[in-house]
Amino acid sequence: MSHVQLDSLIYADETGEEPYYHDQVVRVDDTPDGKVQTSVYRRGLGIRARPARKGRMRKLSYEWLAGLREIVIDPVRCPLTFEEFAMKEYERDRDGNWLDIIPDGDDHSIDAVRYAVMDDVLRG
Repeated sequence: MSHVQLDSLIYADETGEEPYYHDQVVRVDDTPDGKVQTSVYRRGLGIRARPARKGRMRKLSYEWLAGLREIVIDPVRCPLTFEEFAMKEYERDRDGNWLDIIPDGDDHSIDAVRYAVMDDVLRG
């Protein structure tokens, strides 16, 4: 069985080692848009794509990410992702008090990271 090798799945585990294809599950956003679902399309290409787990997990996954000791993002290679993570914050009320609401929007990279780690989020 042949499969497509995505460049993003070809990397070395350690510096100096030979890069190789990591045959791993890729989580994709399957928001319905009247087209073939993204995961179905990619599975047809041989990629182990699965729909991202999204239902009512937004707040839980944001809290999980916030609880990490650090999130490392290369600002040179991933400037938009770096900016998203650096700028995202809870909403404030009229008096400037923090609310327990994370505004939606301008968070595509954060969403991609949340989908990728959702199994870890659910395990705690």
